[in-house]
Amino acid sequence: MLKVLILSHMFPRESHKVGGIFVMEQVQALRQIGIDARVVSGDPFWVNKFRPQGAVWYARAWRYSKLRWRWTDCNGVPVVFFPYLAGGIFRPCVHAWTYEIGLRSILEDVRKEFNYDLVHAHTSYLDGNAGVLAARLNSVPLVITEHTGPFSLLTNHVLKRYVTRRAVQKADSVISVGESLRSDMRNNLRLQDTPITILPNGYNHHIFNARGRVARRSNDIKALWVGHFVPVKRIDRLVEAFATVAGDIPELTISLIGDGEGLGEAKQDVMNRGLADRVHFLDKMDREGVAAAMSAHDFLIVSSEVETFSLVTIEAFASGLPVLSTRCGGPEGLITDPSLGRLVANNVDGLAAGLVDVCRNINNFDPAFIAAHVASKYSWAAVARELTMVYQKLIEGSIYNGSYSTNK
Repeated sequence: MLKVLILSHMFPRESHKVGGIFVMEQVQALRQIGIDARVVSGDPFWVNKFRPQGAVWYARAWRYSKLRWRWTDCNGVPVVFFPYLAGGIFRPCVHAWTYEIGLRSILEDVRKEFNYDLVHAHTSYLDGNAGVLAARLNSVPLVITEHTGPFSLLTNHVLKRYVTRRAVQKADSVISVGESLRSDMRNNLRLQDTPITILPNGYNHHIFNARGRVARRSNDIKALWVGHFVPVKRIDRLVEAFATVAGDIPELTISLIGDGEGLGEAKQDVMNRGLADRVHFLDKMDREGVAAAMSAHDFLIVSSEVETFSLVTIEAFASGLPVLSTRCGGPEGLITDPSLGRLVANNVDGLAAGLVDVCRNINNFDPAFIAAHVASKYSWAAVARELTMVYQKLIEGSIYNGSYSTNK
């Protein structure tokens, strides 16, 4: 049985139960097809102040030194959480090193119990850099999948850019979840000739599906937006766009699901524009709640400035919904035909025109066709099969060469 060590700081945990859930579901899919994939995930240990003479610093340092690792079960996935220092003097530009130190403190014990054949790291900076160490110690191949968007977050400091570039160069296979992200990686790291495979995320078909969907029975049209109220999601742009065309499409209402720092500002904007009876704010929901909401709406809106993939788009497809999206990266590789929705300019005018277009054509979208399209390309089973082919090719190469080295 192939043994794969998954490194991912993005993984569900008690403090953030949906964080990195797409990594968990990918690992579940790999395990279902017979791969023994286990996860090692770094958890930031926050040091708020650096006071060498203060009791707070000593207390935190003592607690950090006493932390111990253990395997836990997360929905059928074996996972180890280890701490790494963050906060205070440990700025983001040095997190790659504190993360690597944290991994190193448990890696020998992990290797004794789980003698892995391959390392798969999710993101280049934290896990990719640590993955170079883990792969070298076991002389096995290293795969990196990049999810970060905008990718410039990993290159906005000279140290972060150096570590990210080094990890990508040392990986034996590099994967991006979308074409736009692949282009950003090459441009930001100046690695135009580096082979980068595109392999998208998948979706949970047990939760998101069109089985409960019924035909439209009224003239009312309900649009849905799901996300965090943060600047990059550009909810302000969506509200302004709706305000400009609300009179032209009186049948449309929009539901907004989520929370975040900009929620209060968004509510005030809606009130000021006189749209309170047509824009409804719904509390943050779990995935089952989002799936139920999708079944009760007619199309999804993505208004973001940047998206590396847009998982919510394929979850909407799986639920039979067309998607209206700005040209923000990830959705451009998903909405590949007018039968699936509309791509519009990344501005207010584009969104406004798109709202009118989708509403005028809402009865021309076929939910069964949309759901079947996404099932054939983005199920986790399909993604796991593609990923297994990547693993097997690298493993066969390592066997042929006698050993694998990441000292490239």
